[in-house]
Amino acid sequence: MYLFDLHCDTITRLNDGVRLEPNDRSLLLNAAQLALGRMRGENWCQCFAIFMPDEYRGRDAVDYYERSYRYFLEQMSFHSAYVEQVQNAPEAEAVIAQGKAAAILTVEGGSALAGDLGRVERLRECGVRMMTLTWNGENELGSGNLTSHGLTDFGRAVIPALEEAGIVADVSHLNDAGFWEVARLAKRPLCASHSNSRSVCEHLRNLTDDQFRFLAEHQGLAGINYYVGFLAEEAANVTFDHLAAHVSHFLELGGEDVLALGSDFDGADTPPWLSSVEHTCGLYTRMCAEFGREITDKIFWGNAFRFFS
Repeated sequence: MYLFDLHCDTITRLNDGVRLEPNDRSLLLNAAQLALGRMRGENWCQCFAIFMPDEYRGRDAVDYYERSYRYFLEQMSFHSAYVEQVQNAPEAEAVIAQGKAAAILTVEGGSALAGDLGRVERLRECGVRMMTLTWNGENELGSGNLTSHGLTDFGRAVIPALEEAGIVADVSHLNDAGFWEVARLAKRPLCASHSNSRSVCEHLRNLTDDQFRFLAEHQGLAGINYYVGFLAEEAANVTFDHLAAHVSHFLELGGEDVLALGSDFDGADTPPWLSSVEHTCGLYTRMCAEFGREITDKIFWGNAFRFFS
């Protein structure tokens, strides 16, 4: 099994100590959903997001980003025998061949820019390769799914700046107006790193059929999110069949070369059978049985590898 996961919040959870003991902050071994030690030996590329809470703006946002980035670098250094930061898929493949996990740095929330277009260059210097433009609320770029506003003037200026810097615009968390503004502005393929199907589960964080078709028609990427609230409207007992329904629907829309994984580990409540990263192997087995190995390998690795190449 080769695994390419487009989104987790583990860096934020460990750095902030959310629901963890004070000394439990190691990316190698921890009580979070994702730990390097629990995936040792797997062929694994992980996008690690620096999550930006909606309440941070300006200098506070910059300081929060930089503090999180320092933690990420420390963990890459402390555990260099297990993981290495990469900036594209061929680099990831080379690191995996050495028996290590590959780490791609991303940002969840454009408030990391603090309203300054020049900070796009700072993200590029850090090796950031994807940025979710908003979280659920509003920031300097636009609005998330809690409101109906689209992009701001600054947000519209950010799209070409990200593309010039080689940073993917991630449309997960945007509301519908914002999604279509980004779609009109973008010259390069877009990613919805952790979003499911709204036709299957009617949540505003999920993609409409037209949005998914746009991604498919423009060589984009969409990662299946494991969060129970995005998988089923009755989230108390989410089964594999609920997740498979999203995959099936996206495949019917022409998504064989679009679908990937966006677990949202350490940022969302996931079903017990996907409660931690080592359960991904079981998911792979069930997906192979349901959809065949060729399609499953595309979802688990091939499509994201092609996109980040």
